[in-house]
Parts: sequence; structure tokens; C-alpha cells
Amino acid sequence: MRIMRADRGLLITLEGIDGAGKTTIAGMLKMRFPDFVFTREPTEGPVGKMARRTEEPLEQLFLFMADHANHLRSCILPSISSGKVVVSDRYIDSRAAYQGALLREMIPIDWIYDLHRPWSLMPDMTLLFRIDPSVALERCTKRGATSLFEMETLLREVSRNFDIMASREPERFVVIDAERGIPEVAEHAASEILKLLRRRDSQGGDLL
Repeated sequence: MRIMRADRGLLITLEGIDGAGKTTIAGMLKMRFPDFVFTREPTEGPVGKMARRTEEPLEQLFLFMADHANHLRSCILPSISSGKVVVSDRYIDSRAAYQGALLREMIPIDWIYDLHRPWSLMPDMTLLFRIDPSVALERCTKRGATSLFEMETLLREVSRNFDIMASREPERFVVIDAERGIPEVAEHAASEILKLLRRRDSQGGDLL
């Protein structure tokens, strides 16, 4: 059970494999909800940039976590404490899904969550943009992307990890079909956010 006080904001995260359209949707949601705080992980800070450059999965995991710790301190927690709604393009679940796939022979997904649990903040709602990895890879190819993260075999493993997470926490995850047209996907995402806001307001600020 998670209780949200009336004087606090909300944390909404956008997740999905590369090519799912999250960043495009985030831009459209920003126009729809101009008073929200929109952010992303990894950040554009020095540690976030360092994490993007390394290709060693275990090193990258801990760099992403360090970037996350700074992101919480400097942006997310102050915004939520002041009553803002924060929308983050990628968050803890991305680390669990991607590094969990890359390090699957070494560590389980649960271990990655356990590293975060004592000090981080879980989202009030996570919008998971689901798309077939072959479709996602085609989108990535069209934009000229060649990242290791965008190989189909890896994307299928990452997609399975996201599905596992969503099945474990159905009260937090909202799965959205990202293979539809972008306007339709954005409208679905916006409607889910509005439902969350109405539920919070109807409960006097407490989410149980």
C-alpha cells in the first residue's frame, strides 16, 4: 500500500522499448499538460552522459543509479514536495528491464529493484508503451539508430522484462498499444493521466 498526502504531487513514468514512441508522446503530453514537470532518465547531467558512453552493463547500471540519485534530489523530490505532477521519460523500470536483460546471466531483475528500494521513490503510475520489437526496430532503423540497445534479440528480452513487471504490479502499470497512430496513443496516455488525477481528487489527495 502506498499513501499519498494531499500536499504532495504525483510521479508518472513512461516506459517501453526503444522505438515505442515514448519521447514523441512525452512531447505531446507536455503541450497537453503545460503545468507538469517533464523530465527524463538518464539526465543530461555529467553522470548521465557518462552512463550513455559506457558499454559495460554492470558499470552502466551503477552510473544510471548515480544519475538517478541526483535526479531525485535535484528535480523529482522537490517538484513532488511542492505539489507538482512529474512525468519522467524512463525511470527505475528501464534499468531493471535493460540491465536485467544485459546482465541476465549475473543478476536477477529483483536485485536491481532491491538496490533502489531503500532510498528511491516508486511511481504512482507507469504508462508502458507496448510494441512488437520488430516494429520498434524498423522505426529505429528509419531514424538511423544503431545502438546496442536497439538489436532485436535484446529488445525482445527487454520487452519480456517489461511484461513481467506489468504483470507483477497491475495497479501501477497501464499498458498502452503503441503500434497505433501517434495521436491515438497520445490520447490514450492523456486519458489515463486524467483518470489518475480524478481519482486523487476524489480521494482527497490520498492514493491507496
